[in-house]
Amino acid sequence: MRINGRKMFILLLFFALFMLGGRFHDIGLSGGFDYVPSPQLVRPTSDEVDMTGQTEFEFKWLREIGRYHGKEYYDFRLYKGYPMLESTLMFKRALPVSASSVKVDAKMFEEGQVYTWSLRHVCGATKSDRSHVSFKVVKK
Repeated sequence: MRINGRKMFILLLFFALFMLGGRFHDIGLSGGFDYVPSPQLVRPTSDEVDMTGQTEFEFKWLREIGRYHGKEYYDFRLYKGYPMLESTLMFKRALPVSASSVKVDAKMFEEGQVYTWSLRHVCGATKSDRSHVSFKVVKK
């Protein structure tokens, strides 16, 4: 039996998929029922944030629309500094999946201090990886 290039490609592709087995989730190709994509953060995403004269600060992200069923929400967390640890956690809130932003009192932020915000999409028992950004506060 002679195998041409096209058949060889198909066989190699099938073999590769077989070898990956259940690892599609690890490489972000799952799309299955147990995979929840990480949220896309919109604001702030820069290294420095100017909060001059602001009374509140708004964090924004792109939300998923009607893709999942069951108990679903966003887990928003704000940390002082870079480490995302319980000891540095200063604010957390579970937000409805319909939300695409949350406002925080600007008095919480100190001039020159670094903060990290993180967001995770939770669907029942399945959680996305955390999306996070660190930024330094500037008040002129």
